[in-house]
Amino acid sequence: MPRVVSAWLRHEPRLLAVEHRRFYHAYLWVYLMLMGLFVVWVPFFTLFNEPRLAFVSGIMALVSVLGVMLHRAHQLTLGLALMMSALTLLAWLSVFCFGLSAGYEYYFFIVMAGIHLAPLAARVRVVTTLMLFMAAVSALMVSPVLHEGSVLPAWVLQSANLFAVFLMMVTFLWRMLALTEHFERQYLKDASRDELTELLNRRQILRHAEDWWRDGVPCAVLMLDADNFKRVNDLHGHAVGDEVLRHLGRLLTATLRQGDRAGRVGGEEFLVLLPRIGRTEAISVAGRMRSLLAKSPPVFAGTPVPVTVSIGIAISHEVDSLDQLMQLADRRLYHAKHNGRDQVVAGGEHEMTGFATADISPPPPGNDGGGLGKAEAVEEGTRDKEDDRQEKRHHKDSSPFSRTPLVG
Repeated sequence: MPRVVSAWLRHEPRLLAVEHRRFYHAYLWVYLMLMGLFVVWVPFFTLFNEPRLAFVSGIMALVSVLGVMLHRAHQLTLGLALMMSALTLLAWLSVFCFGLSAGYEYYFFIVMAGIHLAPLAARVRVVTTLMLFMAAVSALMVSPVLHEGSVLPAWVLQSANLFAVFLMMVTFLWRMLALTEHFERQYLKDASRDELTELLNRRQILRHAEDWWRDGVPCAVLMLDADNFKRVNDLHGHAVGDEVLRHLGRLLTATLRQGDRAGRVGGEEFLVLLPRIGRTEAISVAGRMRSLLAKSPPVFAGTPVPVTVSIGIAISHEVDSLDQLMQLADRRLYHAKHNGRDQVVAGGEHEMTGFATADISPPPPGNDGGGLGKAEAVEEGTRDKEDDRQEKRHHKDSSPFSRTPLVG
């Protein structure tokens, strides 16, 4: 039962705007509290010989049920108008019937808070506040100072109403504050994460790099790029390409340590920051990434999609600025792509992979397993060269960092 209630409370209308989420959840709690208060008061005031108040409370309980239904059906303004009108009417009638000593005038403050914390236009707030003020003044003018003949002492009614109003105000404000903090954290997380891979986005990963460089934290930078990614999209479709990127994001998350940072900075290009490690450790991390990718390639619709990566590594002590560090790692990544892909380049040396570059293209027609014929081999070689040129051109154009020509 608690799970059902929790799921019911977390449910949101399908077309609920992002800016109305806090209003929806906070006011749902207030409406449920008002409904519960009205329901409890029906037998309470019936027991203590207050039939008029019991009748009004019963009517308001039914009205509040309708208000909650409208609220959950995305009729937020209509539900608000119904609930606030019902509470105002109850407060007015209660003050009129039971006098100023019963404490029902306190409920006007609940209505005022509900109006001014709701996402209403300024003109609507001004008009409804004036109407509420006139209703409160008129109730005070026509009500008796003290209600005679009540079974309950005046101080009991006043204390009960004051406690109810205090509890609802505190709960309402606490809920609004909690929801504000929750959604702010959610918005900050969404603004700092790449939606597809759930890694840090370009802005956030570069901000971490800037902070570490400013604080003098030694680090290694890994620039990683998926090989032949354009061919994956061309042969299998963008859905498979998206799954490849998601798989790379999960792989990076599983490989890195707690203090490491990984982010997506381009289409199929990723940036990894490894604090307080040297070149040897960085090459070892890159090797684990490639090994894990080889053992568990991306799978789409039950079919493995072999993919390799090229990685360029730069160490912070090699350069004098953060821009130079990023450009150095990017230049070494380009060198890895230029020399055949599926390798790690770190400085003047590069570590070749122990397994061949994955070929995700289907076998050419007419091949019976005895190898490509001469015409097919020429065509296949021409297509591979064209793919190489397109990928290098795409890598140059889409890289988030400026390049300097390779020397030597």
